[in-house]
Amino acid sequence: MDFRERVMELKQDKGILIAAHRGTSGGNILTNTIPAFDNAIRHKADIMEIDAAMSTDGVFYAFHDGAEAESLGFTTNIRKLDSSFIDRLHMINPYKALTTERINRLEDVFEHLRGRCLINIDRSFFYWKEILTFIKKMDMESYVVIKCGPNPELLKILEDMSPNLAYMPMLRDPDEAECIKNYKINYCMAELLFEDENAPIVSDEFIKKLKDEGILIWGNTLSIHDWFNICAGKDDYHAITEGPDHTWGWFVEKGFDIIQTDWPMLLREYLDKVL
Repeated sequence: MDFRERVMELKQDKGILIAAHRGTSGGNILTNTIPAFDNAIRHKADIMEIDAAMSTDGVFYAFHDGAEAESLGFTTNIRKLDSSFIDRLHMINPYKALTTERINRLEDVFEHLRGRCLINIDRSFFYWKEILTFIKKMDMESYVVIKCGPNPELLKILEDMSPNLAYMPMLRDPDEAECIKNYKINYCMAELLFEDENAPIVSDEFIKKLKDEGILIWGNTLSIHDWFNICAGKDDYHAITEGPDHTWGWFVEKGFDIIQTDWPMLLREYLDKVL
């Protein structure tokens, strides 16, 4: 069974799928760690969104580069460190306390999650060839969807190296999707990013066009901070503080197939009521 078959089987069973943003964290359960991924599965997530960072000696870790200050207590980008240094690090929790948790190697994460959920790999466009080789080496192509902007150079590499690997472009404008059709790749999902609910990228016409082409629609309801806007303010924060109907409900009515959230169980409870 390939990735497309797996995701369609899940969708047939659940209607709308839930992606957990970096797992589900809180307290000493830290983002992008195996405990966070286990927690997200317990919170009814179907897909695990995981950030990939590569060390200077070519080892992949589940970590969002740029988050070093809050997660590790220093500002050097993890991509400038070697694995012997990274493996010795301890992570910091949201209360600024040092923990026993270490940064997980992506190899260990893949083995831990194999067959338990689907996986979306983010932030791998810095080392596109290396991550494609890694996913194939780990025999995870049927569980993983990889994403990047519709960059012709990256799409050509994907076509040459891993045409069967599921691909999801990050789109802000409908015209960006056209170039993807020039490549023989497994284009099966599209992540739509928008700051205005009337933006062309989330028009009924464009969403219908994608669905008619067999493309699943991925939306984000993340509220990382007050200035982070990729869903016109229809985010997790407002779903919790003001109610889910005008936030998560908007994605349901628009026809999104997958919603990425930091609160998978709350979203699943809502979806179970309205679907």
